[in-house]
Amino acid sequence: MADQTSGTPNMVALLIGVDCYLPNRFPDGSYYPSLSGCVRDISHVEAFLKNKLGMPQERILKLTATNTGAQEPSEPREQWPTYEAMVAKFKEITQLAQPGDHVYIHYSGHGGRASTIYPQLKGPNGLDEALVPTDIGNSEARYLRDVELAKLLSDMVAKGLVVAVVLD
Repeated sequence: MADQTSGTPNMVALLIGVDCYLPNRFPDGSYYPSLSGCVRDISHVEAFLKNKLGMPQERILKLTATNTGAQEPSEPREQWPTYEAMVAKFKEITQLAQPGDHVYIHYSGHGGRASTIYPQLKGPNGLDEALVPTDIGNSEARYLRDVELAKLLSDMVAKGLVVAVVLD
């Protein structure tokens, strides 16, 4: 909904930065190495949104996993960008924002590719592109796959939100 005083749309943002990937290995021995700079990048985006665009802190949702060299991110677990947390934040933004609002989503972390879990859409040998959550090496964790991401974004657009996505 537009701001009644200025006529400009409200904004809401979801910022996800993953530097720390838990040190679990996949059955084939592969793993996602931890990164540096992803959390810093979204912190800079957050500062820009607040200081230059005047976005209030309560309209900026964040999930981060900082790499401090420890076994786990320094943030509380409920702030970690797991699959469940990312999906929940996408849905929260869809509920929070009103038609006409601008939504900015910024993901900084590993992207991945895996055998599709949607063979009816992509064929039996298809691949899914995905955002990689901090806990992906855990046997119970899962990727946020392209088809799922498309559905989450489609729900936002169907509500009348103006959405911009940056995948870094």
